Amino acid sequence: MKDVKYIYWFAFYNIGSPSVRYRAKYPLAFFKEKLGIQSVLVVPSYQPKKILQFLTAYFSALLFRKKNSLIVIQRVHSNFIYSTLLKFLVKMRPKDTIYDLDDADYLYLPPKNIYWFAKNCQYISAGSREIRKHLLPFNEKIVITTSPTQDLGLVKKGKSKSFNIGWIGGFGGDHKQSLISLVFPAIKSLNFNCVFTILGVTNRSDLDFIKNYFSENDHIETVVPMGIDWNNESEIQNRILEFDIGIATLLDNKIQLSKSGIKVKQYLNNGIPVLATNLPENDWLVKDGINGYFCNSENDFLKRIIEFYEMDNKLYECFSIAARNSISEFDHTKYLSDLLGIKRLDITKN
Repeated sequence: MKDVKYIYWFAFYNIGSPSVRYRAKYPLAFFKEKLGIQSVLVVPSYQPKKILQFLTAYFSALLFRKKNSLIVIQRVHSNFIYSTLLKFLVKMRPKDTIYDLDDADYLYLPPKNIYWFAKNCQYISAGSREIRKHLLPFNEKIVITTSPTQDLGLVKKGKSKSFNIGWIGGFGGDHKQSLISLVFPAIKSLNFNCVFTILGVTNRSDLDFIKNYFSENDHIETVVPMGIDWNNESEIQNRILEFDIGIATLLDNKIQLSKSGIKVKQYLNNGIPVLATNLPENDWLVKDGINGYFCNSENDFLKRIIEFYEMDNKLYECFSIAARNSISEFDHTKYLSDLLGIKRLDITKN
């Protein structure tokens, strides 16, 4: 596996999906730049150009598979023709095939095809410990490949003049619930001027809800940009750089516990200290009192937000440097090592 020269990556959904961006698009570009590993990234689409790309990659892998190549099937779970053709490909070319899963899709979607790929691909690449635990009965050859971040060299340079509390993600479902229950009340209790930035709101009703929630708190400026280009990683990271602390909340349920902790990684990648709930996968990324703090209640968040607000620049810089130094645990080099070293790992049922 260490001599991999080419990767056929068959993704799901669209190029704007966080899974496709962070586990495929950016890493494949890194692999090519650093090691000369060529690849093709296929995302299903009805556009003629995309269909042609799929067919070209598919028949190349099926009939003329390149030497020292990997075939990665990422999060495919449908019953449509795309999934059916990929099943045939795995059956015909099972060697060095990987099923990649970084979200617990089996908890809210029919899991039949997920389990089929888990059983029939030679290996499984799991985005979290919970996913590994769930899929281990289907295939012992499974490794955790935590979702990496793209290092653009953008690093926080001291606290902002207007203290900025930041959050990024899809503002809905459990993410929204955890914010509203743990973080919103804490911020509403603050008695100093600050900015609360939320990246990921996509509909007007949520925007109105946030504005109304803090409408009586004139000292809290809510910044909720709409229409973010999620494919522009530089723009996203420059927005994160405006944060002084990053918020990463998870709920204690199976879906949330299977997440890969991508919010924490995004903050740490840019040198932003984190306030996070002490749950997987946050629990191995955050070093309490070093690159952030664990907060498991409204009072915890309130206490630590005030602490960072009052913190002198020298101590804040220590937190920021520690945050930035964390990236060796989840950067592209680590991801490449885990993915390409999958055959060498002594994988057990432990």
